[in-house]
Amino acid sequence: MPISEKKSDFMGTEPIGKLLVKFATPAILSATINCAYNVVDRLYIGRGIGPDAQAGLALTFPIMIILLAFGVLVGIGSSSVISILLGEKRQDMAEKVLGQAFAMFCLFIVTFQALGLAFLDKILVWFGGTEQAIPYAHKYLSIILWGNIFQHISFGLGSIIRAEGNANKCMLVIFLGAGLNIILDPIFIFTFNLGIAGAAYATVLSMIASSAWVMAHFCLGQGVLRLRLRNIRIFKGELLWRVLSVGIAPCLMQIVHSSVVIVYNHSFKHFAVDGAQATLAIGAFGIVNSVLMFMLMPAFGIMQGSQPIIGYNYGAKNFLRVRRTLRTATGISAAICFVMTLVMQICARYFALCFSKDATLIDLSSHALRVTGCGFTFIAMGMLTTSYYQSVGKAGLSIFLSLTRQIIILIPAIIILPRVLGFKGIWWSGPISDLLSAMIASIFFVHECRKLRRMASMSGELKQ
Repeated sequence: MPISEKKSDFMGTEPIGKLLVKFATPAILSATINCAYNVVDRLYIGRGIGPDAQAGLALTFPIMIILLAFGVLVGIGSSSVISILLGEKRQDMAEKVLGQAFAMFCLFIVTFQALGLAFLDKILVWFGGTEQAIPYAHKYLSIILWGNIFQHISFGLGSIIRAEGNANKCMLVIFLGAGLNIILDPIFIFTFNLGIAGAAYATVLSMIASSAWVMAHFCLGQGVLRLRLRNIRIFKGELLWRVLSVGIAPCLMQIVHSSVVIVYNHSFKHFAVDGAQATLAIGAFGIVNSVLMFMLMPAFGIMQGSQPIIGYNYGAKNFLRVRRTLRTATGISAAICFVMTLVMQICARYFALCFSKDATLIDLSSHALRVTGCGFTFIAMGMLTTSYYQSVGKAGLSIFLSLTRQIIILIPAIIILPRVLGFKGIWWSGPISDLLSAMIASIFFVHECRKLRRMASMSGELKQ
C-alpha cells in the first residue's frame, strides 16, 4: 500500500470519539480564527469610526457571502469528493480533483470580482443600502475585491488539506491569516489613519499570506495530495459533476443567506421611521451576525471535523462508523448550542458594547441578540444533517434542507411578521425559523440513522 494511502487509513480504524476530537478541535479553532476576519474589522470600525461605518461594513456582508459561495461550491465540493476518493484508495483521481479546484477558483473568482467592481454602486443600492452606509461600503469593497481571490484559495484549498487528514495544518493556515489581520487592522486603521479602507488593506494582505502557505503545501508535496501542473484544468464529465453536485448545496445556502440579508436590509428600510433608524438597524444586524457567527463556531467546527470521517467511512462502506459519527457530532453540537443560547441571554449587552460606543445602537443590538439567541439551540440539527448529506454526496437532500429554513420559512417570516408585530417582528423571524427547520431536519436525521443501520446489516457489518 502506498504511504499516502496509509496516511488516511486511520479514519477507518481509530475510535470515533478520538477522531472527532482530533478533527473537530483544530476545525473549531480554525473556524473561530477565520471568523475573526469579520469580527475584528467590526470591532475596530464600530468603536473607532462610528455607527454609520458599522452599517457600511454590514452592507458589504451579502456581497462577500455571494463571492464566498462560489469558493464554497468548489472548496467544499472538492473536499467531500476527495474524502470519498481517499477512502476508495483512488489518490490519482483525488489529485485531479485538487487541480480542477484550483483552476475553477481562478476562473470563478476573477469573473465575479470583475463584475462586482464594475457594478458596485448599483449593487449596494439593490442590496438595501442607505444613504449613510453606502459610502463606507463602497470604500471597503473597492479594495477588498481585488484581493478576494486569495481568500478563496486559502479557504477552498484549506478545506482540502483537512479532507486529506491534515486538520492541524488547515488550522495553522487560517491562524496565520486571521492573526496577521488582527495585528494589521489597528495599524492601517488608526496609525496610518486610513479608516475603513485600512481594514480592507489589512484583510487583503492577510489573505495573500495564508493563500501562499496553502499553495506551498500542495506544490511542495507536504501532504497526501500534490498540485500538479497537468491536473490544473477543468475536467469534463463525471469528475466535474461530482464536485458541483456536492458543492452546490452549501453554495446555494450561502447565496440564499445573502438573499436573506438583503431582505432584512429592505425590511429595515421599509418599516423604519427614517433613514437614520434603518441605518442603525442594519448596523445592529451586522453586530448580531458577527456575534452569532462567533458563537456558532464550536458547532460549525464539529460539523467540519465530522465531514472527512463520514466521507471516508462512507466510501469505505463502514456504515456503522458513519452512523456513530453523525449521532455523536449532532449530540455534542446540540449541547454546545444550548449553552450558547444561555450565554446570549446573559451577555448580550456586553457583546454589543464591544462593537460600538453609540448608546442607541448598543440598546438595539442587545435586544436583537437576545431575541435571535432564542433559536440558537435548534440550529445544530439542521447543520449536521445537511453536512452529512454533503459528506456522502447526496446533493439533492442537502440542497433541500439548506433551503428549507431560508427560503421556505425565513424569508416569508421576515415579510409577514413585521406586519403583525411591527418592527420587532423582523427580529423574531429568525428564532421561529430555527425551530421549524429543526423539526423538519430531525425527520431526515432519524430516517438516515435507520437507513445506515440497515445498510450495515445488509453488508454484514453488524455480524463482524
